[in-house]
Amino acid sequence: MKKFLKLSLLILLFIAIDFLTKTYVLYMCDTSVFPLEFYGNYEYLYPTILQIKTINPFFRILLVWNNGISFSMLSSNSQLVRWGLVVFALLIVLYLIKFLKKEQNGVIQFSLILIIAGALGNIIDRIRFGAVIDFLDFHIGNYHWPAFNVADIFICVGVAIIIIHSIFFHKKS
Repeated sequence: MKKFLKLSLLILLFIAIDFLTKTYVLYMCDTSVFPLEFYGNYEYLYPTILQIKTINPFFRILLVWNNGISFSMLSSNSQLVRWGLVVFALLIVLYLIKFLKKEQNGVIQFSLILIIAGALGNIIDRIRFGAVIDFLDFHIGNYHWPAFNVADIFICVGVAIIIIHSIFFHKKS
């Protein structure tokens, strides 16, 4: 139980990092609604797409609302899609937590923590606003990689570590 408490605190730390970055982006929007608005429809609270700051010729920070899943697939303002995605993601998180409790390998535990925290960070957005806040925009000229956020980074890094570990470090039995 003590071990799971430590793992849970790490999950909360990563959720907090994601939450703070998204809150900062909303704050940078300089809109009349300060980001401490904890629940509502994003369409009424903030602009749909708003460029905030250009960092260099291939990277900028902008506010993009993603009401779908990866790469905006399943984008819809439907409440059925919104809450369906929340329930589906929560079921996956519960399964990963069950797996995390049994896992003994520290590398896999850390990977699962990243994935769980990232998923929960995006679930929080979807519950609060009906869409996920994306704000990191990499591009070359007019060719853009889809905008993403810190929670997405956590998920991708967690999955990448699991894949690399299973290919190169997993002991074959």
